[in-house]
Amino acid sequence: MKYRVVFEYQTEDGAMSDVYNCRDEQSAMDKFAELKDSLEHAIDPDGCEVIDAPDHYSLINREVGFYGYVRLLAE
Repeated sequence: MKYRVVFEYQTEDGAMSDVYNCRDEQSAMDKFAELKDSLEHAIDPDGCEVIDAPDHYSLINREVGFYGYVRLLAE
């Protein structure tokens, strides 16, 4: 099985989008946790709509137009 971690965010300071291919589930989970932490530093979760699931984490602040997400996909 192949694992991918998809990461994207956009704020007034910048934007980033990337896909990481992982060799196993543990490395995919580690990358997911690392990117989730990065996302929380890029976008303050206060005032955001938050989805926090085992394979999907997203933040959306509709008031200012910031968003970000990280997803774990198994193929």
